[in-house]
Formats: sequence, structure tokens, C-alpha cells
Amino acid sequence: MTKTTRTIARSKPALSNPEAKLALFGGEPLVAQGRVTAWPAAQNKKHIEALRAVVNSGKYHRVNHPIVTELEHNLADWTGKWMTRAVASGTAAIHIGLDYVRNRGNRVITAALNWPGAVGPIAICGLEPIFVDVDLGLAGIDQEAVVNNLGPDVAAVLVTHLFGNNILIPQARSVGRARGIALVDDICQSIGALKAVANGAHLESDALALSGNGAKHLGAGELGFVLTEDPGLIEHVDQVSLTSSSRSGAREFSPNSQGYNYRPNVFSSSIANSRIKSLDRQLQQRRSNGALLWQMIRDLPGLVPIFNPSDHTQSMLNFPLRLEPEVIGFRPGSAARDFVVKLLQAEGVPVWVWLTKPVFNYLPRIRKDWQASEFPNSVRLLDTMFYVSEIAPPNDAGVMKLYAEAFHKVWEALPKLLSQVPSTVTAV
Repeated sequence: MTKTTRTIARSKPALSNPEAKLALFGGEPLVAQGRVTAWPAAQNKKHIEALRAVVNSGKYHRVNHPIVTELEHNLADWTGKWMTRAVASGTAAIHIGLDYVRNRGNRVITAALNWPGAVGPIAICGLEPIFVDVDLGLAGIDQEAVVNNLGPDVAAVLVTHLFGNNILIPQARSVGRARGIALVDDICQSIGALKAVANGAHLESDALALSGNGAKHLGAGELGFVLTEDPGLIEHVDQVSLTSSSRSGAREFSPNSQGYNYRPNVFSSSIANSRIKSLDRQLQQRRSNGALLWQMIRDLPGLVPIFNPSDHTQSMLNFPLRLEPEVIGFRPGSAARDFVVKLLQAEGVPVWVWLTKPVFNYLPRIRKDWQASEFPNSVRLLDTMFYVSEIAPPNDAGVMKLYAEAFHKVWEALPKLLSQVPSTVTAV
């Protein structure tokens, strides 16, 4: 037990009516308003200087803008492996990667627990998705299910890394590579996966799609990146994502252009470039905060982390958890999770529920082709997972302690709240 953990154990109030002290019922919130810094945690001087550099350049666009070129070089150097092209968004990057390999087959394997912006490009490329279930302990695509579906009509496996986890699936990568099936990694939420995370090696991947969106690690606005070892894909990025203003600077229309105009935003590029020098420190702080928070709440019944908080290679974009309702006296389903989230939010803890349905339910063209019951692990996670959002710097151990105290406060009151919530939520 750490010093911080012992402090919480000693200071936890002995309440005769703990439920009455909850902020949701009129008590004082544990986390004061303004105590938490929301990401992208703007650094006024640093980021204003980055924006001023664009203004002073006199050019607010161009893929060959010196700021964009410098960003691509700096990010490539940081990864230690991949060639890099900046584009308009992470979704654009996924689209370009799939477009490059779409002639290998007509189907793409991906997880049912997913983000619509990741899966949408499959149909845009004229391909058909094959949805499979996820690993309950990682919220990432199930390796055995991938291998079982690697048929001759499969063009690619789209691997989505949610919340900052690393989805390694080495057997699926090896089998897919041997059969000429492309591996496209959506690491929009897991920038650390660009490093050597697979037992000291980089991922076996044909294309990696990264986001520079304001909520992501680079916190820069609307921005994305295609990363690869394949020079042909780098050339393909330029062919499909540009209409004019080529990388060479020529003002001409490309004879191969598909007119997507996925040009990177130069202002966003400048902000992203300003963050790269401190990217390792940012990731370390996120990991440290997540590991510390888990250390302080791990004894609370019914809480399970989505992935190992002590894994020093994950990116910890957010700190994802799932609730086991039966352990704390609730019926199965989403109501228990939603109730706990509401209680924590009232205490000032930035906890949120993001996805609540399998991804095909968000996509009108295909939602009738699949049933949620086919993906039990996905449904279980969608009913029970939530996440703490603000674990990035400058939030520190002191903020994590406040989060932990709020969790303890809520958990102490939960047994007496069972009779106060709808019968559809509580246990019999």
C-alpha cells in the first residue's frame, strides 16, 4: 500500500448516512469546479506562438507548407520507424489506407465494438465489413475470431485500438501477412502504438492511421496521419488526397487525383508540431496517473480496468473501466453503470459513457445485416464500460487522489442506495 493509498484509507469519512452526503442528493462535490484541467490543456504562450508562425508565413494551407513538412519529419523521427504523411483527419487516414489495399479482396474484418468514423471508410471504399467480437479484457478485436475469418475474399483487417490500448494479436497478424491480407491499424486513440510495443518490436502493419484531433494526444484540432513503411502508400496518399497544390509546390491538377482534398490543416499542424517534443512526458504522465488512480480504487468491488494500467507501453488516452453490476448488488445491464456514472459526475469526476451500441447500429446502410446478440463480449462491455477522461497533464497525483476519494465516497453509499433506484436496476 502506497503512502497516497494509506492517506485515503485514514481520511475516508465514517458517515452514518453516506448517501445523504453525495453531491447528487445535495451534498458537497468532492472535486471543486476548476480543479481539473480539460485536455487539450492549452498552453497559451506556446500555442499562440505556434499559431503566429502560420500567420507570419502568409500561407494558411498547402501540403508542402514548411510547418507541415517539419511535423511529418518530427513525427516520423519520434516513431523510430514509419514514413509519415499528414492528412485532414484520422478517418481520412483510415480511408486512404483501405483505399490503397481494396483490390486485395472485397471484405474487411473489424470489431463490432468500434467507432463509426473508423468503420465508415470500409463502405466508402466499396468494401463489405465482417464484424467479429472483442476480447473482454482489452475491448479490442478477438484474435481467434480474426483468424477464423481470414478467407480469400478478405482485403484487410482493420484493428481499432480504443482508449489507448495496444491490440497486438500477433497470430492474426502473422497469418494475415502470410495470406497477403493487409493490416490497417486505427491508432487514433493510441499514439504510443507507433513505438516498439510488441515485445520490443513495432507492430506488423501495412498502414497506421493516427488522429491529431483536439481530444487526442496531439490535441491540435482537425488533423490526421498515414504512417507506413510502404513507399507506394505514401505516393497513394498524395494521389488520392490532393487535387492541386502538389507536394512539389506546383499549382496543377494531379492526373490521378480522386479529389478527396484531405489536406492537413496548417494551424492544427503547427499546434501538433509544438507538442511532439513533450509527447513522451505527456504519455508518461498519463500512464502514471492511470496506474496511481487504479492503485487507489482497485479494492472497490465490481470495478475492472479495460486494460492493464501498469502496462508501460499503452497510451492511456482515457482511463477506461467496466462495472460488474452483480458484484455490487445490481441487475445485469447498463442501468447500474449509468447510475454510478451519474453519481460520480455529480462529485465532479470527469467520467463519461461513450459508445453504447455495436458500431453497425450507428451505420444506417448495414444496421439490419447484423444482430447485437452475435457479439456477447461487445454487448457486455457496451453495457458496463465508462472512462475517466482527464488524466493528462497538468492533472497530477493530487487530482487523481480527489478522483479516488469520490469513487470511495460513492461506493460507501451504494449499498444504501439500492432501494432508492428503479427495480429494473436493483438486484432481487
